Amino acid sequence: MKFINLTRHTEIGANSYYFEAGGRRLILDCGMHPKDAGENALPNWKPIEGQTIDAILITHAHQDHIGTLPVLMRHQPHARVFMTEATSEIGSLLLHNSVNVMTRQREELGLTLYPLFGHRESDRAIAQWHLCRYRQPYTTSGNRVGDDGALTFEFWDAGHVLGSSGILLRAEGRTIFYTGDVNFDDQTIMQSAIFPQCDIDVLIMECTRGDTPEPAGWLRDSEEKKLAAAIDATFSRGGCA
Repeated sequence: MKFINLTRHTEIGANSYYFEAGGRRLILDCGMHPKDAGENALPNWKPIEGQTIDAILITHAHQDHIGTLPVLMRHQPHARVFMTEATSEIGSLLLHNSVNVMTRQREELGLTLYPLFGHRESDRAIAQWHLCRYRQPYTTSGNRVGDDGALTFEFWDAGHVLGSSGILLRAEGRTIFYTGDVNFDDQTIMQSAIFPQCDIDVLIMECTRGDTPEPAGWLRDSEEKKLAAAIDATFSRGGCA
């Protein structure tokens, strides 16, 4: 079993991870850094140069987790791509919007490498995505039932955004869980994460605010009221929210 962090920087950004087990090579997410540009906005794929990837698993449709998927698919044309249906719907819109943003950045900022991919390449990539149901085991071939000993993976609702997932992997007699971005509190339009209650041998966990405790007395309801009040005040001044 092998795990390599392909994220170029230590902060939130171009999230991407290499995972190898059971004779299969996977990449978990392939994001674009929201503040960097050009090659610096991409994951660092140099540690896996020359490797043939079997599957790419996407946890959710945010720029820092799916933003460079067409680029990775260009370099790994035989890799199958898996995600939930909701992630596919949102992700397809996000990628096309990214093309528009990068085209404008090329014109306004002189970024000659942009756009990193175009609308046609996005459409070709989207057409190859495999859509997965929550809590159903799949193999890298796309089958729901694999041969004995084959690496399998399942998507579990992460409660982060619509379609977001944690990914449960089983291989070599071990159970690995990659949380992706996760939320354990019910939101207005999203329920909290529903994660597996089994024994985990290896946990790959996001920890964006893991060392920051919630302020004393913090309640979601009060934060929602503050937001509503700020929006109302903005409208009262003739502003836009």
